[in-house]
This record gives sequence, structure tokens and C-alpha cells, in this order.
Amino acid sequence: MTKILGIMTHRVSRPQAFNRQAKSAIAEKFDGLLVYTPKDVSIKRRAISGSLYRNGSWARATVPFPKMNLDIGFYTPADMHRATIVKKSSRLPFTAYGLGNKCRIQSHLVQSAYLKPYLLPTEQVKSAEAFIAFLKKHESVMLKPINGWGGRGIIRVTLHKEHFTVQRDGKKNQQLPRSGLGGYIRGVLGTGRHLMQKWIDIRGSRGGVFDIRALVQKNGNGQWQTSGMAVREGKRGKITSNIKSGGNAFGVVQYLTKEFGAEKGEKLTEMVAEVAEYIPSFLEKSYKSRLSELGIDLAVDTSGKLWLIEVNIKPGKTIMKRVYGHKAWEQSLHIGFQYARQLLEK
Repeated sequence: MTKILGIMTHRVSRPQAFNRQAKSAIAEKFDGLLVYTPKDVSIKRRAISGSLYRNGSWARATVPFPKMNLDIGFYTPADMHRATIVKKSSRLPFTAYGLGNKCRIQSHLVQSAYLKPYLLPTEQVKSAEAFIAFLKKHESVMLKPINGWGGRGIIRVTLHKEHFTVQRDGKKNQQLPRSGLGGYIRGVLGTGRHLMQKWIDIRGSRGGVFDIRALVQKNGNGQWQTSGMAVREGKRGKITSNIKSGGNAFGVVQYLTKEFGAEKGEKLTEMVAEVAEYIPSFLEKSYKSRLSELGIDLAVDTSGKLWLIEVNIKPGKTIMKRVYGHKAWEQSLHIGFQYARQLLEK
């Protein structure tokens, strides 16, 4: 039986862009790699028309459903609907399944007594009035698209006596009259669904916002492992720590020791590791669904309190190269293929 590994993604403009994935698939003894989008899948015919890598070259082909698939796509709302339909097909198995939007993930996290002390007040924004009430209670709030990723679309709103301020990365800060708050928020909500989260001061001594990304992955034995942890520090004046927008990455214990001293820094590092180890198995049990990797984002406020910011199902791996080097980065990219092989052999 031919063993083709499938990769579903949002766009395939040049199949050669997936040569690294093809190399990983062949290294794990797959006979080839099929790259496709949700639109390429025919549930009725149980076949996919995509770009097939086999015997060292790419070609367009229509093949039966692969026995195992990875989903690496970042989809528009329309494509997400189609991708969800595809992943619900029992005849097209994937190494991992979705967690839903940020609000749905939060609804699962709050069910854990262990995690509750680490969770920030977070709610979906139902109306401008609800947001204003939340803002009055917490004074400064992060407003995030519930399906956002990579820091896109995040806004910080801070309430003052006579006005409110709006901060977003890449744009000049706005100071607006308090009377215009409702209209402004209604305008933001008109662009899509959002969640609101209490702002905490997570700026380091150099003035940049920092958080901690823990990358947890299933290995070739089907066991969860923490592949790496790193501090991500944004540029001074930005409200996120996103590396792609000019941030940097550092080792966790070294950074936290510098910020909070040796004893506190070591303790916080241990806590980050414990939370990161707990979450994957908890979410698999809570969702009753299979996962393969997570990016777990935590932060430490200026008082030294640890918080869980969010959990990402398709985490970037730039931190692995920045902190652990090229070899560790390549292994973090390859490990999903080892897990796919393990599932196929079960």
C-alpha cells in the first residue's frame, strides 16, 4: 500500500515552497507528500487534487485520501468553514484537530482548578456597552480578534477621567474624548468578533513588553514534550511581543533572573515549565480530541505574578532558532512528521 502523507494549508502557489516538508516526509518513510487546500478535497469522491511530491519531483495529481494528514493552514473565515467540514470527515484523519477561537479555548481553560489562578479576566465582547463596563472595572483592556494570530488587530484601550487612549502596534497612539468611546468601540466591533482581556503591566526593565512562549509537541513515541521555552521581548513602545514586528528572543531563566533575581527567576521558570506540561493533556481530555503541538503564552507582571495569556494550536517556531540554534529549530519543524508516522503505525 502506498503511504502518502497529506498536508492541508491555506495556499499552494509554488509546491517547491514545501520541499522541506517533502524531505521530512520521505525521511519518515512516507512514499510521498500531497499538498492541498480545503477546496481541493472532494468528500464525495474521497479524493484530493493537489501537488504531489514523489520520486524527487512535484506534479499535479488526484489521489485517494491519504491515511494521515497535517493541517498547517491559516484560513480566512470562508476557508475555515470549508476546512472544518474537511476535518470532520472520519475517512480523512489528521494528526491534530482544532480548538476553536480564543473565546472557546478560554471556556475550556477556566474549567481547570489548577489553571484558574493563572487566568486573566477574559470575556467575549457582546456589545459596546459590555466593553465599556469591563473597561470601567479594569481601567485598561486588551481588545483582540477572537480568530487573530501573530498579534494582528490587537488594541489596548485605557480609560482616563476626560478621555481614553488607543494603542496599537505600527500606529500612532490616539487620545480621544471619553464621550466618543461607544462609537469607537462599535466601529471596532464592526470589523469582526473580539474578546476583551484585562491589561497587565508586563514591561521589562528595558521598557519592552515581554512574554514567554513554551512550545510543546508530540514526539515520535506519541508523548508530549516541551521542545523549548523562550522570552519574547517586543520593541519599546509596542503593546505586543511579536518577534516578526521587531522583537527579540532570550533564554527564560537568564531573562527572569535579570528581572526578578536568581531565586525568583528560577522559581518562575519552574512554574512556566509546570503549566506548559499540564495544559496539553488537559485540553485533549477537555476537548476529547487529538492534538499534536501547542504554543503556550505566559507572562509575568511587574509584581512577579505569572499569568497565562493564551494557547495557540499552530505556533510559530522562530524562538527555537533564536534561542536554541538551527539544529533545534529544524527538529521542531520535523517532529510533527515523526508523530504522523507513529499514528500511521498504531
